[in-house]
Amino acid sequence: MPALYALLVGIDRYRRVATPLAGCRNDVTAAAEFLRHRVDPGTEPVIRQLCDEEATRAAVIDGFRSHLCRAGRGDTALFWFSGHGSYAPVWPSVWHLEPSGELQTLLCVDSRHDGVPDLYDKEIAVLTDEVAASGAHVVLVLDSCHSGGANRFGVATRAVPRVEEPPPLESLLPELVTREADGTVSGVYAGRAEHVALAACRHDEQAVETLHYSDRARGVFSAALLTVAGRLGSGATYRELLTAARCEVENLVGHQVPQLFPVAGTLADQPFLGGRVRTVGASMTMRFVRGYWELDAGTCHGLPGTDPDGALRVAQRGVLPVREARVTRVLTERSLVSPVGWQPDRERQYPVVVSSVPLPPTTVAIEDTDRAAAARLVAALERAGPGGGPSPHLRVVDPAAGPPPELRVVDPAAGPPPELRVVLPVPDRIRICGDDGVPLAGDLVGAGAELVERAARALEHIARWRQVRALANPLSGLAGGVTLELVPTRPGDGVVPLHRPGLPAGGDGAVRLRYRYVDGRWWPPTAFVRIHNGTDRRLYCALLDLTEGYRIHPDLFPGGFVAPGGTAAALDGRPIRFSLPAGRPATPGGRTRDWLKLLVAEEAFAARPFQMPPLHEPWPADSRAPTALLGVLDRLGRQLVHRDAVPDTPAAYDWTASTLPVLTEVPAAEDPPRPRVRPDDRTRPGPLPARVDGRG
Repeated sequence: MPALYALLVGIDRYRRVATPLAGCRNDVTAAAEFLRHRVDPGTEPVIRQLCDEEATRAAVIDGFRSHLCRAGRGDTALFWFSGHGSYAPVWPSVWHLEPSGELQTLLCVDSRHDGVPDLYDKEIAVLTDEVAASGAHVVLVLDSCHSGGANRFGVATRAVPRVEEPPPLESLLPELVTREADGTVSGVYAGRAEHVALAACRHDEQAVETLHYSDRARGVFSAALLTVAGRLGSGATYRELLTAARCEVENLVGHQVPQLFPVAGTLADQPFLGGRVRTVGASMTMRFVRGYWELDAGTCHGLPGTDPDGALRVAQRGVLPVREARVTRVLTERSLVSPVGWQPDRERQYPVVVSSVPLPPTTVAIEDTDRAAAARLVAALERAGPGGGPSPHLRVVDPAAGPPPELRVVDPAAGPPPELRVVLPVPDRIRICGDDGVPLAGDLVGAGAELVERAARALEHIARWRQVRALANPLSGLAGGVTLELVPTRPGDGVVPLHRPGLPAGGDGAVRLRYRYVDGRWWPPTAFVRIHNGTDRRLYCALLDLTEGYRIHPDLFPGGFVAPGGTAAALDGRPIRFSLPAGRPATPGGRTRDWLKLLVAEEAFAARPFQMPPLHEPWPADSRAPTALLGVLDRLGRQLVHRDAVPDTPAAYDWTASTLPVLTEVPAAEDPPRPRVRPDDRTRPGPLPARVDGRG
């Protein structure tokens, strides 16, 4: 019987040098629960946990050699680290192994104490390859700062100051170096890249802790990874998992981009944990047992652990009128529910789907340097909702809730930091920033009530856009069934080819497109967008484009049924131009981002309610016109983008949502321009009926 060996290391309390953390033990506890409840019944999870004082450098190394090395061919070995990370200069003799000039490190509990060094990335390569030598499938999950290079072979933030000198080789694993006959060092182990790693951030970024997922601190990346793994189930590859996790992280943290290694090759496209994660069936089941109505799904399946507003609901599938049950408590492997407005038969079991998901308001802190203006803005938000009530999309919090996450230690008693910050730098000027203090748009300039109202509208607009980007069904039988691909164009292409491979996502989960330098000017890239239904049933799909200018539109694929095993194309199969926003010249280094959000359901729904104009532009006159509501996605569209009262869902059907980030960039000045060859007229970028133009 195949086995899964897991070494889970979580360190909150270090002996010295490192700021205490709050979520690392919680991370590995949650990972252990996930493995115990979600691995395939034919797989035996063998878990060793090392937390705080147990997690010495010697114990972690021994965990690789005495525990993970037990994994053989057909088994899976998982190393999970949640704790502090750092970096150090590379040895001059092996500069060629590290283009950044630095080594990444993991801090064990006794690192930098009594001469004990960090655990270096090159040592992790040695240990990982020892495990892989037996033929086991090896996986690393690294939730620490600078972790994007910690497996390289060749918010509280989880970082400590760098080591100023390269570590003495004699203090590290002896297997790390090769020596000549006279004992002189001839090289450093570069590794064989026989494993896959999921890292919390790039090597120059910091990993953040959060209170978003529960009332206990968690690493943003760890929590996101387990959430999407539970949601996507056994069919998800590492690349798909990283893309989904990155979207989760993006919705909470401004500057933390999870990474996947290796990007090329076949490892990234294998199923998570070697395909040993068990998926939930096509529907969940509600039943009466032990005196309560319960659901056969919990946090280890991807359901959110907390829902203070009671918005998480399930409904009996395919029954009219809708019969819902409110989720009252989410446990590890099951949840307690309470029927709403009906009395189910205690002798029956009911197949159910998610009919309502929590849409938590975005928190905003308003700087009170201009107290009068701040008070007017708070008052405007208090009357921005339906019937003149508070905005349903925003919640004003104390600006003293703490500095940006990358500068603070998570204190569960203090609550999470605000997601948006409003700064009043000078009179008659308002600036809206993210949680990291970076402006999200140009300053608003004006005077009096008119400026305050514009600021309130802009805050609501941004909050709604963020909620659409974060929209996900926490548990769906359709998850992973429909895929979205960007297909490269070639000279002579008139319509999208059916079988040409799509563009792979990079290590950060985003697909990259680059401008071309032709005939003395920069031309925007073009690509086809293809939607493939890999299930055995007809499904309704719609594609939303969310732009950096906070615009949402369904112009590329407004909606339609895709046959079982069938493929559909955006823009009727024509190439789509991806360009910088109108008015922004294409200069080297310029870039813009889009998030292509695919909505999939068993029945038809309207994508139109999700539409939003670019920030600061007026809404269309018919934006609040009545829309036929067919199910949960229609209702969510009205709740997310409009303030109108929304009737109950008249039908309950399964649905899912996925997001593909797209980065369009102009090559930097130091990149050599492409040869100045005139493109074929059929592929020369030109006016297209629809385009991705960065207007949002």
